[in-house]
Amino acid sequence: MMKSLNVAVLGLGRLGSAVATRAGMFHHVRTWNRTSMPSSPGWTTTPADAVTDADVVLVCLYDATACRSVLESCLDSIPETATVVNNSTVSPAEAEQLAQLVSQHGRGYLHAPVIGSVAAVESGRLTILTGGKPIEPARKVLESLGEILVAETSGEAAALKLVANGVLGDTLLALRRALHRGEALSLPRATVLDMLERTALSGTVSKKRDLLTKAPSQNSLSAFTVAALGKDLRLLADSLAATTDASAVLGILLSNGALDSTDDVARLSAVTQDWDHLADARLTISPDVTADPAVLDPLYAYARGHATGDPEHFRRAFLPTAHIEGRRDGAFTSWGLQEYCGLFNGPALDEQDRRRTLDHLTVRGTIATATMTLRHGSSKFVDMFVLITDAAGNWRIANKVYERQPG
Repeated sequence: MMKSLNVAVLGLGRLGSAVATRAGMFHHVRTWNRTSMPSSPGWTTTPADAVTDADVVLVCLYDATACRSVLESCLDSIPETATVVNNSTVSPAEAEQLAQLVSQHGRGYLHAPVIGSVAAVESGRLTILTGGKPIEPARKVLESLGEILVAETSGEAAALKLVANGVLGDTLLALRRALHRGEALSLPRATVLDMLERTALSGTVSKKRDLLTKAPSQNSLSAFTVAALGKDLRLLADSLAATTDASAVLGILLSNGALDSTDDVARLSAVTQDWDHLADARLTISPDVTADPAVLDPLYAYARGHATGDPEHFRRAFLPTAHIEGRRDGAFTSWGLQEYCGLFNGPALDEQDRRRTLDHLTVRGTIATATMTLRHGSSKFVDMFVLITDAAGNWRIANKVYERQPG
């Protein structure tokens, strides 16, 4: 039986390959990929060969740079009656620029990023966010892939996709916190996952359970990589002019080797950091915190100063110009570093019973803020820090404010 439409698929990554296979069940498909994939049905050696005689050109590429490069190489070969349907994740501004590029060449353009995994493609259950209502024959091809959700413009469709992937990042971060809280409470991971499958995180846990329990070396091929999510979160951050928590956590875990860029995104929730070396300062890290060890170093030195009563630890933690200011039982206090160091002369008699917790840490480039709770005897101290990298590039505490709360 003759296939009803000619469809070109440009880009055969995980998504593109699945799209080509699914579309090939209903239409005649030609494919192209930057790296050779002759085993792909209808594979061609150039984008221009793939799009010749196409009714619909599906673009499934990594970013806007790749989209522009590939489209510029083949636009003149696309029939004037064809529609370019771009499934790639790009920023709203980039989507509008790509729409303008294609339109200037007299071809139709539909920005149509998708929500869903390879499994959703295979079953025809993708959610497709289109910048405008698809016209024939693009509508017919997209309906074979899943459900269409119509936005007004290319930029809106691109923005919706970034919001969706922001939700994914937030979900993985919430799952990460839940797993770490269970670990802090000495709960078996399997039991925690059983419970989480009965909460708002149930869908993610059910789909990713194996990846949340296995070592990284046991991972199957990533359905959605850490690198791809990181790229999308950066696009979201740039579009909002703000940094997302998930993007910051990803950056930390990638920089210290806890994550690999090719890992499935589920590993963001699963990997842990080893803080056993903080025990001699009686310092623990809240399950809500993912910390860069370099930023943590002055906070650890600060906690060591309290644990030992040795002021040299404070001199290592603080900049020489630092001030320590706060309220003790309602009275305002203000000390320079030397004056503050003079308050310490050996460990407290009840040091074995004292505890310190890093509750919060936010890093933005070369500056950071942190909050620590100190439970010292019958009193609780809440310390807030401003940190900065010094001339040598080392993190130091610039200033501290605190409040002493009676027990």
